[in-house]
Amino acid sequence: MNIETVVTPERDEAVAQVATAEKPARKKRGRKAWIQTSSRLGAVVLFLVLWSLAAGTLVDTFYLPEPTEVAGEIRDWIVDGSLWTNIMATMVPAAQGFLIGGISAIVLGYLFAMSKVVSMVLEPFVAAAYGIPVVALVPLLILWLGIGSSLAVGVSAIVVFFLIFYNVYFGIRDVKQEFIDQVRIAGASQWDLVTRVRIPSALVWVVASLKLAVPHALVGVVVAEFLTGSEGLGYMLSSNAAQFNAAGTFASVVVLAAISFALDRIVFLISRRALMWKEAAEH
Repeated sequence: MNIETVVTPERDEAVAQVATAEKPARKKRGRKAWIQTSSRLGAVVLFLVLWSLAAGTLVDTFYLPEPTEVAGEIRDWIVDGSLWTNIMATMVPAAQGFLIGGISAIVLGYLFAMSKVVSMVLEPFVAAAYGIPVVALVPLLILWLGIGSSLAVGVSAIVVFFLIFYNVYFGIRDVKQEFIDQVRIAGASQWDLVTRVRIPSALVWVVASLKLAVPHALVGVVVAEFLTGSEGLGYMLSSNAAQFNAAGTFASVVVLAAISFALDRIVFLISRRALMWKEAAEH
């Protein structure tokens, strides 16, 4: 008798029971997602209605333009192509700053965590530098890097570096020595400890820090553009504000909010998958 002819019916019945049990849970998740989406859309609609009612009645349109005026500004930017040009002028330095700051933070964070001497001597200085507002460093960065995209990349890299550095540092130090000893007893090499224990442990912390690091990379570029830029979303914001163009200023903020929301959703999906991996590894 073939073993599969005996096992298959039982296995099929078990699979059917699991599938039946999962249907209510799947429906519940779908209903919850629909409620969340509907509630968020309702909040947006309510906000726009209140905004429309307040503009021109409670608040002068010089300070609070109509939502239609803001939408008109964004439409004009799309038509003349300036919106995409300025978005790219901001996103490219933000991506470059994120990569430079992130890679530097991972390398130095690992070095500090692995060397007690380096950590003991230099970590207080890193903490002191972390306490300095980035805006206060802009004049120094202008002296070193000049103005333009290089300044934006530098500001973004500094912001990202400190947000990721400490997550790598504490993530590697969070690995319990007892676990490392057990892996060594099992015959793991130093390379195995690095690639299969320390880095995966820190990776979860790094992914968690993306929630702050990714949008702050954008914030760093916008700050640099706001102060010295000649293009980009920060420049759009500052130039419209300087011209007392409330609709253009609000439109710049809306575009930045939309980009930040999109980045947040992307980071959320990445973070959720990483946390699921961690939870599965623990079980």
